[in-house]
Amino acid sequence: MSAEIRLRRARAMLLFCVAILGMGWGTAIGAGLLLLFGLLDLAVALPLPVRELALASSGLLGTGAGLAVLWRNRDVRSPGGVGLWLENQVPSLRYALVTLIEGRYGSAGPALEQVVAGTSWREPLLRALTRGTLPLLLAILLLTALRALPSAALGRIAMPHRGDALDRVGEFGKPSADPFHPLLVTLTPPVYSGLAETTVEDPETITGLTGSQLRVEGPGAGPGVGATLRGQSLSVSSAGSRWLVTLPMPDTATPLWLSQGSRRRLLVLDPRPDSVPVVELLAPAGDTVRKEIDGTIALRADTHDDFGLGEGWFEYIVSSGEGENFTFRSGVVGRRAMPPARAGALQAVLQLDSLHLSPGNIVHLRAVARDRNTSTGPGLGYSETRTIRIPRPGESDSAMVDGAAPTQGDSSLLSERMLILLAESLERRRPGLGRGTVVAESRGIARDQASLRRRVADIVFLRLGSQAIGEESEDTAGTEGLSPAALLRAAQQATVGSGAQPLDFSQDETPVVALNRPLLEAYNAMWDAGRELEIGEPGRALPPMRLALAAIQRARQAERLYLRGRPAPIVVDLSKIRLAGNLTDVRLAAVTGRARDPRVVELLLARFTRAVSRLPDAGAIDSLLLLRVDALESAPAFAGGLSDALAALRDGRDATVQLLRARRLLVGPSTAVPEIAPWSVLP
Repeated sequence: MSAEIRLRRARAMLLFCVAILGMGWGTAIGAGLLLLFGLLDLAVALPLPVRELALASSGLLGTGAGLAVLWRNRDVRSPGGVGLWLENQVPSLRYALVTLIEGRYGSAGPALEQVVAGTSWREPLLRALTRGTLPLLLAILLLTALRALPSAALGRIAMPHRGDALDRVGEFGKPSADPFHPLLVTLTPPVYSGLAETTVEDPETITGLTGSQLRVEGPGAGPGVGATLRGQSLSVSSAGSRWLVTLPMPDTATPLWLSQGSRRRLLVLDPRPDSVPVVELLAPAGDTVRKEIDGTIALRADTHDDFGLGEGWFEYIVSSGEGENFTFRSGVVGRRAMPPARAGALQAVLQLDSLHLSPGNIVHLRAVARDRNTSTGPGLGYSETRTIRIPRPGESDSAMVDGAAPTQGDSSLLSERMLILLAESLERRRPGLGRGTVVAESRGIARDQASLRRRVADIVFLRLGSQAIGEESEDTAGTEGLSPAALLRAAQQATVGSGAQPLDFSQDETPVVALNRPLLEAYNAMWDAGRELEIGEPGRALPPMRLALAAIQRARQAERLYLRGRPAPIVVDLSKIRLAGNLTDVRLAAVTGRARDPRVVELLLARFTRAVSRLPDAGAIDSLLLLRVDALESAPAFAGGLSDALAALRDGRDATVQLLRARRLLVGPSTAVPEIAPWSVLP
């Protein structure tokens, strides 16, 4: 047999040895870790996260060990690597095999073949096979030991899942000393919700959708175990080495008492109701008045639900009549089944011809959606209502308003602001300018201020019904520098007609005092600003200029608009319909944002204080659980704080911080009172 054929056979043998070596070490390490965790679980009941970590870590470490063995012996893949290994194991080859593999032997080939043919490497190959078999035998031994574990313990390690806490109870045929530990609760939500079944181990509070089915299990055959809900006893049955009780999730938060002899266990059932669909009517976008009684109206709405929509439609009510004689007609448009999704859209077209409308009718529209709640429902959600009114003949639904140019008050406001900006700019540049330049620019601003002051005076006299006259006329002589009250009296005297009656209420304008006083204040302030500007003092002119601007702003805000024409009539006459509704089909909604009754807070605080004073007694923990049940509706934030404190107490941890937080959530933060200063000693 040639050296090449013998080398190929040796290589195949070594590949097999490396394969079983890697598989053996990987399986042995993985099985050893699982066996270690299984023994620990029998002794101390490992929690679910640790057992899940044990399964993952054993798989990863076993796979890593096998790959490491394969990588270390990777040279067996090449003939050269196998040849070097054989040369190392069999020194009598004297590198003849390696020389043949490399092919650089020239005419010495027959001699090299003769050397290789006369050398046996059976012994090193057998040693390699033995080394590969030993880890495999160790793996088989560890797997056998792992299989010898109790079936429940093996299942908890090999296939850990939530709810397997009861599997380790009674592993060695000993009954459980506590029928309520561990406790297993399986929550099965209603089918329509699409939620998955959940299992909780040793819970204090069970939160689930209203209508869910609860299955409570504990260790033992169940003799003497009782369950009480709202004062009624529940049926307790046995299933193998477990007792169990089934019940539906109640509508409100309720304590579930479990008892056996002197032992008692409290579970808080905290239901979460299925909310009704939320419906938003998008079209029509608002109430409107429509003169046409034919045509179509596009209807569109968006719907949302927490667990899935069932169907939706649009409802309409047509009301006709007036006074105390009203008739109503109702109907449905666009009813359709909706896909089992949490959001959907409704669309329909309302044919007004089919409603047989007449002038004076009012059409009320809303969108409605129904969810898939087959347990406590179904729930109906409604959108806001839109009204479409058909006006009666002769009604005028619009107000005619003539267009008008901007009032002079607005232009005065802008002009005064411009003058203030000019004065501020001059004051900022004043240190770098000469006195003559400052005086010249300041007097230019003063001329513009005087022009604006005359315009304000014209506005005052025009509103009083008189002819606009300038300051230089004899009718206004002597008004310069007057106080607003004096100038007001002069203006009122100028408005006296031939009958010596003022024009305040005889024309269509507002009273003189109410409307013109701000303008007169601006007029007087402009005089003060003008005097300062004339002498080149823009800084001292700015305060009265700002006063004038503020007065013009007040006058502008006092303007009133009077529309010519009849205003649009209201759609609903509240004085006619108030206290005239029918309450037989009205459903009261839950009140939100209600202030807490101080007496309820005092009662909860007293119960909380008594329970905390009895800690760490187990009865005190049950008292806190019952207190949480009563606080779920009246003080939900306090109930949430109690939940954190109860979790810490159940785990045996210090719950001081959680209890203090729960108390603050009930009564609010504490108020710090400063200490009384100590008595001082007089010298």
